[in-house]
Amino acid sequence: MNLIIIQIMILIAVLFILRVFRGFIPKKRRPKVHPIDCLPLLCLWFIWQLSQSWPEPWLAAIVFIWMLISIGVTLWWGLSKGELLWNKFLLFYWRLSDILLFLAYFMTVVLALIK
Repeated sequence: MNLIIIQIMILIAVLFILRVFRGFIPKKRRPKVHPIDCLPLLCLWFIWQLSQSWPEPWLAAIVFIWMLISIGVTLWWGLSKGELLWNKFLLFYWRLSDILLFLAYFMTVVLALIK
C-alpha cells in the first residue's frame, strides 16, 4: 500500500516539475512534448515494481497487448492515410501509449490492492 502511495506521489511530482520547467521556456522555442508524455516510461516501471512478485507474467502480458495494439494502429494509419508521416504518427502513437499504459497501471494498482 505504501508503494502505491509513493508511486502516485512521484507521478504527481514529476508532472508538476515538468510543467513548471515548461513554463520557463518561451512559447516559440517550446517543444511539442508535454509533461504527460513521460507517463509511459514511469507507468511501465511502476507496473514492474508492483507486479514483480506475482506468479503471473503481468508485465509481459501488458507489453504484449501494447505491442499488438501498436501494430494494429500502424497498419490502420498506413492503410487509411496511405502513408506514415512520422512526425504526426509518432505523436499520435505516443499519446495513445500514454492512455493505454496509464489504464494498465490503474488496473495493476487495483489488482495489487485486491491481492
